[in-house]
Amino acid sequence: MSVTQETLETSELINWTIFQELLLMDEDEEGFALSLVETFVQQANETFIKIEELINSNNTNDETLEKLSQLGHYLKGSAAALGLRKVQEQCERIQNYGKKDSFDNNEIANNARDNNDWIKCVNEAYRETRINFDKSKLLLSQYFQSEL
Repeated sequence: MSVTQETLETSELINWTIFQELLLMDEDEEGFALSLVETFVQQANETFIKIEELINSNNTNDETLEKLSQLGHYLKGSAAALGLRKVQEQCERIQNYGKKDSFDNNEIANNARDNNDWIKCVNEAYRETRINFDKSKLLLSQYFQSEL
């Protein structure tokens, strides 16, 4: 399947205005946008491993939640810089749930009572992050005609 500019513009996954700015950088250095996306994919995969380790560690202390929050914050910023809207939104959830902040009126988060509950919230947001990351990666692979 060929992905066009129009496909990206209408996609809920990509913020076209931001992504278009990256593409404009290719005029100065061909392949620059693709290299940024490739770097993000690598960083995201490394960060996902850390998040999974923390979620599965059975350590539900404040330090674990703070680390999860930091990892969510890190990925949120990188995703935002590339215009990966849905990944950014889910990473923001990881960041805030790690801070025990029910910022988005999510029913699970609103009912969170202890660190175990917050880890469950992070895990749910992480699963959504992965789904949106995989969809975005596929879309961009098709757009760039390059395996990411």
